[in-house]
Amino acid sequence: MAFAPAVAVAASRSFGFTAAAYPTSSPSRTLQPASSGGARNQRRPSIATLCLQPPSASRGAATRLYVRGLSLRTTEESLRNAFEKFGDLTEVHLVMDRVAKRPRGFAFVSYADEEEAKAAMKGMHGKFLDGRVIFVELAKRRPNRG
Repeated sequence: MAFAPAVAVAASRSFGFTAAAYPTSSPSRTLQPASSGGARNQRRPSIATLCLQPPSASRGAATRLYVRGLSLRTTEESLRNAFEKFGDLTEVHLVMDRVAKRPRGFAFVSYADEEEAKAAMKGMHGKFLDGRVIFVELAKRRPNRG
């Protein structure tokens, strides 16, 4: 009575997997070991180097705010009216759902000065806008995708 061969799976250093077969009593049912694709990820920069860039390299990061918890009735005009009392706005970007053609519930607001952005964050965090409590924090810079 012959059993199916036992297969072992081992992880290589580049997160590719290699399958190897143990010899069995039936020579016609043995599996050939798969080749490891370990060299393909060596040209990509590591995530650690992307995360360790100094904060001064992110130009304007301290002046851009992330606003979440927005109502679906919120418009760019109502956002601008609520945030312009804290300083000179350079950008108001209400993120829209492309399929539903309505706001997704968050936005980005940019100021010309870092002090104005801090004042807006303190002044608007936890306040009501269009019937919803909004939360304001510094926008995080997205890592380069390339």
